[in-house]
Amino acid sequence: MRFSWRLLVDVIAPAFIACGVVYFGYGAVVGATGYRALQSLRAEVDARAAEVDALSVERRKLEIVARQLNPKSLDPDLVDEKIRTVLGYVDEGDVVIPRDQLQEILAEAAKGRDL
Repeated sequence: MRFSWRLLVDVIAPAFIACGVVYFGYGAVVGATGYRALQSLRAEVDARAAEVDALSVERRKLEIVARQLNPKSLDPDLVDEKIRTVLGYVDEGDVVIPRDQLQEILAEAAKGRDL
């Protein structure tokens, strides 16, 4: 049986090309730099963006507190709150409402006014 160039052109070359297309197509979808990896990276970027947003909100809150603690313009209520928090002083007639509960109460009051 002699080697035929016709066999090479008609069968073997298209088979190699098809194998190459399948190999690179699989790599494009499932590989380390493929579509699935892109989706997981996008999800990670979204999670990090949410984390950055939360941290920026926290930073803004801390900046406000830092501005209020400026020695040139002390807020008496904030100073009183800090002293009581750090030293643990509470008068007998004081009513202590945790900040979380206060926020909930204010939110419910705001809803009541909107209705």
